[in-house]
Amino acid sequence: MTKLNKPSVLGMFTSAAGSQQVFELEERVEELQAEIIRLKDEQAKGKLAEEERNLLNQTVEDLREHLKSSGIFKIHYNQVKPNPKQVRQTFTADSIHSMAVSIREEGQQEPIILLPGNLIFDGERRWRSVSEYLQPEIQMLDAVMLQKELSEEELHARTLLTSLHRESLNELDLAEGLVQQAKLALGIEQEEVVKAVRRVIARLNSKKLLPKLTQLVSVSRKEQTEVIKEFDLEETEQRIFLLLLRFQQNPASVDANVFPCLRLSQDLKIAIRELGLGANHARCLQKLNSKNLKNDESKAKKVRQNITLQVLQEKLTVTQTRSLVAKTIAKYAPENNVKSSRQITSLIRDVSATEVDNIQKEQLQDLLTVLEVKVGEIRKRLDK
Repeated sequence: MTKLNKPSVLGMFTSAAGSQQVFELEERVEELQAEIIRLKDEQAKGKLAEEERNLLNQTVEDLREHLKSSGIFKIHYNQVKPNPKQVRQTFTADSIHSMAVSIREEGQQEPIILLPGNLIFDGERRWRSVSEYLQPEIQMLDAVMLQKELSEEELHARTLLTSLHRESLNELDLAEGLVQQAKLALGIEQEEVVKAVRRVIARLNSKKLLPKLTQLVSVSRKEQTEVIKEFDLEETEQRIFLLLLRFQQNPASVDANVFPCLRLSQDLKIAIRELGLGANHARCLQKLNSKNLKNDESKAKKVRQNITLQVLQEKLTVTQTRSLVAKTIAKYAPENNVKSSRQITSLIRDVSATEVDNIQKEQLQDLLTVLEVKVGEIRKRLDK
């Protein structure tokens, strides 16, 4: 059988191993794997877990009963207090302004829900819209009061559940909300939570158990607990994973797509919250750091901020952002080996174009093994 001149995918990985640019390829591999996990996770989240769905339904019924007994009352916006445990920290100006326009034109469609002390349980965007955009024409808000006192842990948990059920949180808010809940409920600090999840995911991946883990997102709490015990996790690891599953979060997706947002620079976090920058875009822009740009951090920050504004103004896709970041790094670090860069670009193109349907299962397994090894090396480097 005639051999093709084109190198195999496995051979390309081997030949690229010594390149100074191989880390860029490894980052791309990690991004692709994270995207695969995200897509699988979306499929698994077709419905809420039974117990959480019942909890949400019960909350709605409780509110309805309360409305029957006490009704909706009026409250001045100055008397309302934001919730310090609010999980959603992202309230873009466009989002608040859009709500203000709706309230001005159509009126307040839903009352805000308050806790004792006029603390917002649900409806902060409506409150912000009135206080920031509708003064002095609208000063009173429709509200309903929940009389039940909540512990700090329970308040945070209910707020997180409400935010997740009503509208998807961005990855940054979700990451901070989850680690805060772990601290309140389990007494475990952020760094320990992140490392524990990463450690277990790597272990389950090596045992081919990630598909089984993903299935746990949409089953009852009892089933989750039973299966988690089969994974042979340490007690702390079990508690963390059950906490994530309580909020319908696939730990593999959290590890690949959510917790990485905690490492973003402060300017990128601000861009996510105030300018609507996507988390995947932010992860690309994070590469514009002092090390890659061969500059001090203040200069790197200015470059990163300018490129971030360009991404937002031109509404670039993640792929376009990745390309812009690569060009920017090449501009500030021209000493990078051009030949190696071309080799990596060619490699990425060839890997992306590889049709897996035409490859034998044994070869696919070999390829998967190589990718998993590379992902493991990436994780170790990122943890340093």
